[in-house]
Amino acid sequence: MHFEHTHLLYFSPTATTKIILNQIAKGIGKHISSVTDITKPDIRHLPTPEFKNSLVLIGAPVYGGRLPKEAADYIKTIKAKDCLAVPVVLYGNREFEDALLELKNILMDCGFVPLAAGAFIGEHSFSSRDFPIALNRPDRQDLETALLFGEKIAGLVSQTSNLSDIAPVDVPGNFPYKKGTAFGSFSFIDVKDACDDCGICITACPKNAIDPDDHWATRDETCIYCCACIKACPLNARIMKDSPIRDKAKWLSENCALRKEPQMFLPG
Repeated sequence: MHFEHTHLLYFSPTATTKIILNQIAKGIGKHISSVTDITKPDIRHLPTPEFKNSLVLIGAPVYGGRLPKEAADYIKTIKAKDCLAVPVVLYGNREFEDALLELKNILMDCGFVPLAAGAFIGEHSFSSRDFPIALNRPDRQDLETALLFGEKIAGLVSQTSNLSDIAPVDVPGNFPYKKGTAFGSFSFIDVKDACDDCGICITACPKNAIDPDDHWATRDETCIYCCACIKACPLNARIMKDSPIRDKAKWLSENCALRKEPQMFLPG
């Protein structure tokens, strides 16, 4: 079966999911027909794409063992016909729990046939100099694994003559899914005097949760704890203050230091 197009679609506040999907695509070795970055709120307000006779790589980070609601809600509205999908999740070296199964199930509901699936590691959103968690990942080894995964996917595609011939891809997870994280419960970001009003934090935020009229403070009720604004600030003017989130970062740094490796799930 000939697939005319290869597409990427991802939600990636700190760019780790984006990096891995691009590397997988490099391994597949086919021209990328389109890239849909649904990280920005204005993109998620546009009509969702309809895919036909395509291979689509779809990725998102893991927040508390689940997909971010913003990503899940958008992906649920995609329509697919005669399409293969590769669901990919990025997690911060703790666990990906139900997120990959959730993404796979959503894609099947949209009409995709999952060809393969992957769970990769990216630097945790809460990682910092004080509390490093999977620091600087994905690293070279992760990228090599993603490239190999793409090559395996290319081999599977070349062997596929009919979508009905594809064996189910089993991935870990439980249904009903675990309860998701309750966002907006804590104020955890302070803005230091070093802030020069550059506005980069607004550009980085996937939720329009930065208030430029209040010294670039975070609108706590909207924040999803992705920490993209902290990581994007060129002056390190946004910091994680004492809060349950900082306590969690400390716990993760102490208890999730042992390196985990990406997992690839193939049919059969």
